Amino acid sequence: MNPVERIDKWDDFGDKIGFTEIITPIESDNVTRYRLKEDWIWDRQRSERYVRIIGIAPMIEDYDKDGESIGFAPLFWLYYPECRYVFANADVFNLFNDAQRRTYEDLFQKRYFSSYIVKEANVYDRSIVEFARGMDALAESERIKEELFNLEHDLWHY
Repeated sequence: MNPVERIDKWDDFGDKIGFTEIITPIESDNVTRYRLKEDWIWDRQRSERYVRIIGIAPMIEDYDKDGESIGFAPLFWLYYPECRYVFANADVFNLFNDAQRRTYEDLFQKRYFSSYIVKEANVYDRSIVEFARGMDALAESERIKEELFNLEHDLWHY
C-alpha cells in the first residue's frame, strides 16, 4: 500500500499536463515490521559487547502499479532514546504467558525479536541488497553475523 498515489492529468489532446496526489491514511495494521539502526560497541577492557539502538522505523509493504509487492519501505525514522519513555510504559501482550509483564523497552533491549542484518558500515555506504540478491544476500547477512560472533568470542582471553 502506497501512502501517496499519483494520478496523472491529461488535456484534450492527450498531453500530460500534471498530476494530482491522493494521500491515503496508514492504519496500524499496515505496519508489519520495524527496522532498527544500532551501534555495536566492543569494550575490550571489560570484555563486553553493548548494543545501542539509535533509531527505529516502522515499515509497510510497498506495491507497484499492478499490485505486485516490491518489498518493504520505511515510513519515517524515530530517534530511539527520545522514544524510550513511551516504550518503557507500553505493555506488550505475550500470547503464551499472560502472567508475564513485559514492555516494548524490554522487547527491544533484551532482543526478544527475530532479525537479520541488512547493512553494515562500509566504504561505499551500500546495503546488502545493492550487491547481493536472494540467497546470496542471506548468506552475506549470516557472514556478518558470524564475524560479529567471532569478534565477541576473541575478546575473551582463556
